[in-house]
This record gives sequence, C-alpha cells and structure tokens, in this order.
Amino acid sequence: MSLPSIGVNGIGHRCEPREASGVNAAGPTREVQAALARLDRRGFLRLAGIATAAGLLPAGCGAAPAALAPPPGLRLAVLSPRAYATFQAFALRLVGPACSALVTSRAIDPAAAADAWVARLPGLASALGQGLAVLEWAVWPLLPKLAPFTALDARAQDRVLEDLLRSRMAIKRDLYRGLKSLATLTVYAQPAVRSRLGHPGPFSAEGIAAAMRWGDGP
Repeated sequence: MSLPSIGVNGIGHRCEPREASGVNAAGPTREVQAALARLDRRGFLRLAGIATAAGLLPAGCGAAPAALAPPPGLRLAVLSPRAYATFQAFALRLVGPACSALVTSRAIDPAAAADAWVARLPGLASALGQGLAVLEWAVWPLLPKLAPFTALDARAQDRVLEDLLRSRMAIKRDLYRGLKSLATLTVYAQPAVRSRLGHPGPFSAEGIAAAMRWGDGP
C-alpha cells in the first residue's frame, strides 16, 4: 500500500522585531539538514508505512484549498502541489499573524523557497515528502484530526501541531522540529520579512539563525 501522492516531485515564531540572542554560529542550513535527517534516522518512513497499512492514511486525495495551492506558472522541483499546500499551511500557523499576512498575500512564499532549498539536497526530499504526507493525511489516533491538515481551521491545526510538539513519541516531535526548522529558514530569509524585522539584510547564515530565535514559543 502506498502513500497518497503528496510527497516528492501560530505555534513557534512571530514576525515581530525583538532583541536577538543565542545565535548559533553554525548557521541555520546545518540545523535544518540535521533536523530533516533525524526523520530518517528515527525510522520515519517506516512509521509512515505502518500508518498506511493500519488505515490511518487514506488511499486517495482531493485537491488542496485554492488559497494554499501553488501559484500559476510555478514549477516545483521537489514538492508535489499537495505537499506544497501542506507546507504552506504549516508555515502559516508557525509564524504568527504579521508574517501570515505576507504569506496569504503572496508577498512571500515559504513553500516555494522550501522546494528550492530541498532541491539542492535531494537526499532529504523523501523524508520531507513523507513527513508532509503524514501531517496532511494521518488521522486519529496517530494525529488528533479526522480530515486533511489543509482542510482544518486554524484552531484545529494548532491542536495537531501541539500534539506533535508535546508527543511522547520522539518521531512525532522530530517531525515538528524538522518542519519548523525548514519553515523558519524559508520565512526569515525573505527580504519582506527582514524589512519587517527592521533588518533589511541581506542576512548572513548567523543573522538568519538569530532571526529564527527572535519569536516566542517552542
């Protein structure tokens, strides 16, 4: 049994200026690579297969909401259109109202940036695609929902992310951390966000890492 075709082809940060501290000199790229690599090391693909076999992931899928779909003319290198929509929905809940407005107005496009970033590291594409498939399609008892993640309202999406963050299962926490690392990197690297933060940039790797730590939350 195969996963639905999603994979390859408010909680956390807020888009508000704050005093930076705790900069990781290794830069965000290494952090994101490590976070996504943990999904494989913890047997995430095996978990996705078990969830599918147990009927916790559906065999089919419909279209994602139009507001989350890739814009016309965008050619995705790694993510499928459904994976793009799922990542965009995750990023919207992560960054808070100010940056969410930039995403919904298409002033910034975290999912397109994530697609381009992962295309340069194809070894991570499979884990990212499977992780997004589980976030989108998994239902109770694996995740506290009975509908695709992209179809949920904001409060229900936040409950799902809180469940991942607070789970006793390390693999679920790793899923949240991996997606959060990539989402914060792709959001805070955007010129429109840097301007809102009061730092027009361009950021160095250390500067992006600092911006990623300015928000409240896990």
